[in-house]
Amino acid sequence: MKIKLSLLLLSALLAFSAIAQKKKPAAEPEEVSDNLVPNSSFEDVNIKTLKNYGQLTELCKSWFSPQTGSADIFVEGVKSTKAASPANDFGIQSAYEGVAHAGVRAYTKDPKLNRTYIETQMTGKMVKDQLYCVKMQVSLADLSKYAVNNFGFFFSDRKIANANNNSLTYKPQVTEKTNRAIQTMDGWETICGTYLANGTEEFIIIGCFGLDNEIKVEKTKKPSGIQGTPTGDAYYYIDAIEILPVDATSQCKCGSAVEQESGVIYSRAGVKTPNMKPEELIAGTAVYFDVLSYKVHSMFDADLNELAGLLKSNPNLKIELIGHSDTDEVNEAKVNIRYEGMALKRANSVKEFLVLKGISEVRLSTSSKDNTELASDKPTPLSKAQNRRVLFVVK
Repeated sequence: MKIKLSLLLLSALLAFSAIAQKKKPAAEPEEVSDNLVPNSSFEDVNIKTLKNYGQLTELCKSWFSPQTGSADIFVEGVKSTKAASPANDFGIQSAYEGVAHAGVRAYTKDPKLNRTYIETQMTGKMVKDQLYCVKMQVSLADLSKYAVNNFGFFFSDRKIANANNNSLTYKPQVTEKTNRAIQTMDGWETICGTYLANGTEEFIIIGCFGLDNEIKVEKTKKPSGIQGTPTGDAYYYIDAIEILPVDATSQCKCGSAVEQESGVIYSRAGVKTPNMKPEELIAGTAVYFDVLSYKVHSMFDADLNELAGLLKSNPNLKIELIGHSDTDEVNEAKVNIRYEGMALKRANSVKEFLVLKGISEVRLSTSSKDNTELASDKPTPLSKAQNRRVLFVVK
């Protein structure tokens, strides 16, 4: 009887265990980040042997150097002032997030020292024509005697592994917005920008790029209360690196597209001669616009008044007004409906101007090309401004 009772109890326990296992909620899947930068805040680091300069390549997962030397890593809890955080031989700065941050020498007057860089392979290749938000936190070390510009990101389609410690002369694709010398010592400053990928980029390098005579160097003042003698360097701490795909510039928290490039309106002086036919004069006219704007700027009033005069003198001529946008504006319209059809709005705005000058609407038609016929595909503000335009074609 006791044996039967024991077997019944065992069966009941097994049944209850099976039910409990079935009712146990499934483990939630690990969160997958869109950030293409592995170990982006340098938290995955082995601190057991961390005590010297130049140990980032040796101890920090996923990061290496494009030179034979290595950048530095600083972690809370490390006793050596060569690798401690927040107080170390370069100054005092806590990590932006977590307990660790990197450090690179961006510039030096000491012939025995050299610039250092950090490099990593992204978690995947960038996608062709995809817009990315690129940012990192930087802080100039307190004991730096200098601050420099040309500090930022360089994207590469291959791993850079030079057999020397020479400075890298590539042109960084993302720097501080105006590429000024970064002087922030009290806290962290965000370097942030957008980057349109060509689809081959797989590695990133961070540091100061260019020959010494190509870099803007500014002297700094040691903060009050900081002990130690300033060094003849520009030394920067780095933390919280992000490369995220976005649909529009405004989704990158550097600020809206309007804030970044507003006020840049292109203007060209067309060559006009007395022998030119009306059709040639009309085709040589163009109106340019501010970022995400279809308002006709007053600088083009004279050109449009001249155009209206030509049309009045040639009453048989009809023209088509073709509006254009830059690529950033087209992307912006994907996330903000108010900016849809910007190119056509520009053409219609110019049409309204001409109608107010006495030109019949039936002689004016409008169309748009958006960003399909760019005047320039360079990423500079001035180049983008060339694309925000209305052109004229005699029909």
